[in-house]
Amino acid sequence: MKIHPLITDSNQLAELCQRLAQSPFVIVDTEFMRENTYYPDLCLVQLSDGKEAAAIDPKAKNIDLQPMLNLLTDNEDVLKVFHAGGQD
Repeated sequence: MKIHPLITDSNQLAELCQRLAQSPFVIVDTEFMRENTYYPDLCLVQLSDGKEAAAIDPKAKNIDLQPMLNLLTDNEDVLKVFHAGGQD
């Protein structure tokens, strides 16, 4: 499995999402911080299709998460498998 370095910019994320959109499934894991608040703060997203895996920093200054949101919401041909989705 190819493991990417931490993705921190929009181009890297868009390229990853284009490749993952060709897979029959995408595994999603998110990490939130809930320090001193009841509101979750998204701090990390991990995506994999079994062939490649990547961690995305949603807090990075130069990142647009729209390609990832499109992958997860607009593409009905790709099965999304969420790890502990009830927590996220």
